[in-house]
Amino acid sequence: MRWIIHILLTFPLFAAAQPGSSIVDARTDTNVIRIGEQVRLHLEVSHPSAVSVIWPSIGDTLSAHLEVVRDTGVDTAEAGTATMRQVRTLIVTAFDTGYWAIPPFRFIVNGSPQETKAMLVEVRTVEVDPSQPIRDIKDIVELPFSLMYWIRKHALWLLGGLVVTGVIIGLLLYLTRRKPVARAMTREVALPLADRILAALRTLEAERIWQQGDHKQYQSRVTDLLRGYIEERYQVPAMESTTDELLRELRVSPLNTDQRGRLENMLRLADMVKFAKAQPSPQENEQMMASAVRFVQDTAPRPEPVDHA
Repeated sequence: MRWIIHILLTFPLFAAAQPGSSIVDARTDTNVIRIGEQVRLHLEVSHPSAVSVIWPSIGDTLSAHLEVVRDTGVDTAEAGTATMRQVRTLIVTAFDTGYWAIPPFRFIVNGSPQETKAMLVEVRTVEVDPSQPIRDIKDIVELPFSLMYWIRKHALWLLGGLVVTGVIIGLLLYLTRRKPVARAMTREVALPLADRILAALRTLEAERIWQQGDHKQYQSRVTDLLRGYIEERYQVPAMESTTDELLRELRVSPLNTDQRGRLENMLRLADMVKFAKAQPSPQENEQMMASAVRFVQDTAPRPEPVDHA
């Protein structure tokens, strides 16, 4: 009877780890710290290669009492045949004692939401020995001014100042003594934003990158050009934002529903190629370039009409 119960209890573990399934996990290296100490929070997703994964948006805090000191970003590696493993590590700290909860992290795996388990971190105060006397803060000791000590401490700055002063004096003497020479000044006319981006897209298309098998570089460069265009055109931090953050920023932009939808499709496809190692078809690569060109052309600033009156 005992071995039957053991099999029933362990069966869900084998079912959860079967090939082809996606698993999200969150764990800490410790659940007890002192004030100001740090704990490592490891987030991990294991999934088949063809599955797309959208990570949760993580800011500077996890809760009112837990702060994110450092975020290593997502690191992707192969975990086996047709299986991918994405790992992300957060360095977390707290400055209030108590039991603080790390909330679940919500992932979108192939369109379906999956959440990690909630965790608890205990933050303890620093132990004080009551048998030892309390020592008062020592007064500030003011040392007498020493010119030689000050010169030794600031020798590099003084030397740098002398060098800069000598360069400035030499440059002024050179400019005052040389004869003026007439030079023809050529004025560089900067191309409009849309023309620059379209020219860059045409150059990228002529390089035939994806035809040589480098789909990731091709998708990345197309979306980087689009993000740079959007950042300069609509004054939003497109280059540093995730796809979800950028789409939220553009909800109040002049883009219409069709334009936002085409942009989202391009960004989502590029994310799958870059992070999930999806292999786009030739039609998808060609459509990516055509959609990017059309997006820039449709959203480019229109010249104001000239009033001939």
